[in-house]
Amino acid sequence: MEILRKLAQLAGTDRTAIVYGDGTLSYRTLDHWSDAFAAYLKKTVPEGKAPVLIYGHKELEIPACMFGSLKAGRGYVPVDVTYPPERVTQIAAEAKPCVIVDLTGTLELPGLNLSQLREILHGPCAPASEDDWLKPDETAYILFTSGSTGKPKGVQITAKNLAAFHAGVRPFFDGMQPGGAFLNEISYSFDVSVCALYEALGRGMTLWTADRTALENPKLLFDILKRANLTDWVSTPSLAELCVQSDRFCGALMPQLRQMLFCGEVLTKKLTQELMARFPGVPIVNAYGPTETTVLVTGAQMTKRMLQADAPLPIGYAFSNCEARICGAEGKALPEGEAGELCLLGETVSPGYLGRPDLNARAFFEDGGRRGYRTGDLCRMEDGLIYYLGRLDNQIKLNGFRVELEDVENNLVKVSNIARAAVLAEMQDGKAVALTAYVMLEKPDGEGSL
Repeated sequence: MEILRKLAQLAGTDRTAIVYGDGTLSYRTLDHWSDAFAAYLKKTVPEGKAPVLIYGHKELEIPACMFGSLKAGRGYVPVDVTYPPERVTQIAAEAKPCVIVDLTGTLELPGLNLSQLREILHGPCAPASEDDWLKPDETAYILFTSGSTGKPKGVQITAKNLAAFHAGVRPFFDGMQPGGAFLNEISYSFDVSVCALYEALGRGMTLWTADRTALENPKLLFDILKRANLTDWVSTPSLAELCVQSDRFCGALMPQLRQMLFCGEVLTKKLTQELMARFPGVPIVNAYGPTETTVLVTGAQMTKRMLQADAPLPIGYAFSNCEARICGAEGKALPEGEAGELCLLGETVSPGYLGRPDLNARAFFEDGGRRGYRTGDLCRMEDGLIYYLGRLDNQIKLNGFRVELEDVENNLVKVSNIARAAVLAEMQDGKAVALTAYVMLEKPDGEGSL
């Protein structure tokens, strides 16, 4: 894998890979830690290809476990601490991991705690043999997304998918320079974090980490932005919406900023205009991609002409190695300008959901030897530019995360004394900003009835 070769090369430098609070991790240490974790896996679980489940948030040890898993020929399953314990248990049951790394020490599942992990990572080891590394068609990671039945769906992404993503996104990231500073605020259980882990680290940049505490504390977040002097920004629009509440969020705070790329939810014209005014000359890129097609598959720099048009901002042009089609109910391509389901074809398309042949048959297809994915997104295309118009089902994006409203409803009715539940998304400027739940109680609880 290209990222593993790059890490080995960068280990010969004194460059810093990740900054988190007062702690730093060099490329040399990151490479050693990943070798040590790979050696542990090869010794303790020499057979099979079951993945490693990693439960934590932004700890410095997490990327080492990820890359160490790849060096041992295994994939990984990143699970953020924001997931409730019941959901983590569900994911573990689906993924059947060979090892669970619990960096919080709170899971009621057998696995390595932080102290045990550090003992492994700090131990002596030889560099992992490239012969043991993950092969192109093998699963690199599995990300679990919301499912309409209340059961999470595990999206499998292979090393070949990641290589295709790297090739497709190159026009937007080739300007990233060794020694540059990249914002690392996206949860590792959200696929856009691949931009930091694979694209930024693969180019010798430093990841400046903003964890949950920083994202909930504007003063702390702005202190990080000032220290980092970022050159590259990738986030959901929601983070920028928060930041523009302060006049400090402007070119003077980040004078070296090269580009801002947004994805994961709707980018509004109002926010784009504000960013263009505050960061003159800095390209604002709107990008799009379902987890099932490996992070991102479309993108375009926003222009004043796009802002002045009657249409919403486009989600961009399809990457050079991805074909985008607008299809009707029968799956046939529609004439340009007509609205229909966006279907994506190419080497970034996932092999499918883990252990879910029923869902795979509905969501994925083969066409002329290429794999395709039905996104469920209502879109139209004009002159190659794709415009997002909404969903064809009850899935929404909230703060960048995919949420099936039925999933929330199914979990609400598991709560004691709730007989039925209905969940609606509150929309603002074309995107979901909150959820409202309406419940019917089995018995009066003294708090009122519906």
